[in-house]
Amino acid sequence: MRFFHAPVRWLVCVAWVLLLVRATTAADDAVVSRFAPTADGGTTYLDQYIKVRDFDDLKSLAQSASLYDCVPTDPLPQPLDSWSYDDYIKVGFRHRRATWWNQGLPFWFETFHRGFVQVDRVELFTLIPSAGDQPICQRIKFSKQDFEYQPPLDESTIPAAGHAGVKLIGRFPGTDRAEEVLSFLGSSYFRGRSGDCVYGASARGIAIDIAMQKVEEFPDFRAFWITLPAAEDDSLTILAHLDSPSVSGAYRFRLFPGEADTRVSVEAELYFRRVPDKVAYAPLTSMWMWGDGLKGPPKDARPGVHDSDGLLIRTADLQWQWRPFARQDYPSVTSTEVEQLLGFGLIQRNRAFFHYDDHNARYDMRPSLWVVPKKPWTDGSIELLELPGAHEGVDNLGAYWLPKETPEVGRPVALEYDIHFFAGDPPQHNALARATNLDVTRPDRSVPPKQADSSGQDAADTRATDAKVADAVIGIEVRFTGPSIRGLPSESPPQAQTSAVRGVMQNPTLKRTEQGDWILRAEVIPEGDGPVELEVQLISAGEPVSEQWTYLLPPWEPSFVYPAVYTRQE
Repeated sequence: MRFFHAPVRWLVCVAWVLLLVRATTAADDAVVSRFAPTADGGTTYLDQYIKVRDFDDLKSLAQSASLYDCVPTDPLPQPLDSWSYDDYIKVGFRHRRATWWNQGLPFWFETFHRGFVQVDRVELFTLIPSAGDQPICQRIKFSKQDFEYQPPLDESTIPAAGHAGVKLIGRFPGTDRAEEVLSFLGSSYFRGRSGDCVYGASARGIAIDIAMQKVEEFPDFRAFWITLPAAEDDSLTILAHLDSPSVSGAYRFRLFPGEADTRVSVEAELYFRRVPDKVAYAPLTSMWMWGDGLKGPPKDARPGVHDSDGLLIRTADLQWQWRPFARQDYPSVTSTEVEQLLGFGLIQRNRAFFHYDDHNARYDMRPSLWVVPKKPWTDGSIELLELPGAHEGVDNLGAYWLPKETPEVGRPVALEYDIHFFAGDPPQHNALARATNLDVTRPDRSVPPKQADSSGQDAADTRATDAKVADAVIGIEVRFTGPSIRGLPSESPPQAQTSAVRGVMQNPTLKRTEQGDWILRAEVIPEGDGPVELEVQLISAGEPVSEQWTYLLPPWEPSFVYPAVYTRQE
């Protein structure tokens, strides 16, 4: 595996913010996007959606739609487009009005209201098995009676503007409690959880022109078809139509809830209207503000604030690579070339409550997301996008698969993979030792670096004027744990195989703890003002006994201007 890192200018941040302010749809029965123009003025997507009975129908629809331009729909109406977050959370779904609720079925669903940043409108349908060959497709119309509007919201002023998304509810195996398991809300985002986790990182259907010097394109899931389950079913099937100026796609999701591992099987067929500059598959999104290697603001005592703490990659040669997040003070992209990919994911490895000390957010219960292709994906790279981020309410991480082969107009791209939601590491990652803790010690600086705005916009321009750090020595400490190294005696320690780019790693030492873990200590000397790419792997008897630890070490402590919520005195 080879690595490449590059800074990305602040336009990337603007692109992600644009997702929050896009307006895409109109009133409930006025779907204005043209699908296939005809002599009488054209038909709408809704006319075609009601004809979908199965995945083959949806693939045909997606292919036909790709032959025509994607026409945007009307914006979010007033007063929904002026709602604040506080306004939006005053709207709640009435649980007893959920579709299929209280019918003795293993799954049912509720919907999300539009408003605030939830500008996207989606159409919802159910597929009901019938005595004939094909299911019956029924539209779920939007109704304000499904929602409770708390004061000071005036229900009479709120239009019936359609659904924003859907939340799927069921029971985890072995339990009687009904809980939300999977939700689709905003663009092509979806979130899942296992029974022992809460919601955290998200997945996306596809990403187009992400992390480039241009505004990112965000495809939308415009419609969902949810298949009525039988009473004995342990899975639920959801179809979705993805649409954007560049692509029209058909998706099939099969949800398998689990107490320890919830699996979502994804099958997609994509038809491109044009060839984008960059197409990212199976994208994942998360948040990392501070934690190992980076301190938080002085008046926030929480040791760590993040939904995920590292990127994990598994290749066909049984290599495991772990990259803890670093959060530079500018947008950055790190690319790892992979010949055959068996899996990758955003992992919340540290599950100790004291690492977060947050009774409300419960970051210790956030799930890891792990993508497993049905067949190994070949000849491409995993790319990691890290943005400075404004606060913990905004995702600032992205990881995705980039094949070298580009799509072609007129030739479908087929994808099949599973996404797992669970606590900690993948169960397959049990043979090699894992890096569980990181500590970075920096010398005092006579000339402090200029503070960057939390957007990172000014950081790239001010780094060159900062005090020189070539003579600074940075101490790193990495703790490895696992059965492969626990039995190694102190007199026969493993060897540390190390490398550094844009710097030098020197004087590495390994010390065994009473628990049988091994702690690596080393010194790093940067060679300029760019981050140092570090790599460490433990070797014993000529064989790897640990995962490959990689890290993008800033030559100085990145500094950010935090919002008042982090800096005020309570």
